[in-house]
Amino acid sequence: MKDKINKLLKNKRFVMFMILFLILLICLILLKGAFFPKSGSNYGNRLDGIEKIKFGQSAQTKIIKSIKSNEKVEKVKMNIHGKIINIIYDVKKTTTVDEAHLIAQESLDKFSNKVKGFYDIQFIITNKNEEGQEVETTKEDGTVSKEIVKQFPIMGYKNAKNDSIVW
Repeated sequence: MKDKINKLLKNKRFVMFMILFLILLICLILLKGAFFPKSGSNYGNRLDGIEKIKFGQSAQTKIIKSIKSNEKVEKVKMNIHGKIINIIYDVKKTTTVDEAHLIAQESLDKFSNKVKGFYDIQFIITNKNEEGQEVETTKEDGTVSKEIVKQFPIMGYKNAKNDSIVW
């Protein structure tokens, strides 16, 4: 048995193969965490600290009621996915884009500073009754066509690290 082991160790190919195999095995063990993460969450560690920031149902209801109390708003809903708060509201037919922006900006005051500093807040504003404006456009071939252009839906996003909404 010792003769066979000594014979294998003298074989340079076998020794190189064993060294490479051991290096590969060590690398796989070290990289196991990258291939098989321990966290069962879709978000990995991106939600770390979320339990410290309280944004309960009562705070959500307060914000929804505040937006609904505006006479230009017809319907509001809010949903939360991880660290993103989506506020979706439909405005009345006569509401302008600037007025819709102002409603969103005013609703930010209802959030606590901790929530605004941790969550990203996204506004989706629709106007289901909007008729749009008829606009004439000239195509490349010189023909003129009329199309209806609508201003809604619009989206705004406030990153947790910024204070203002980007439209």
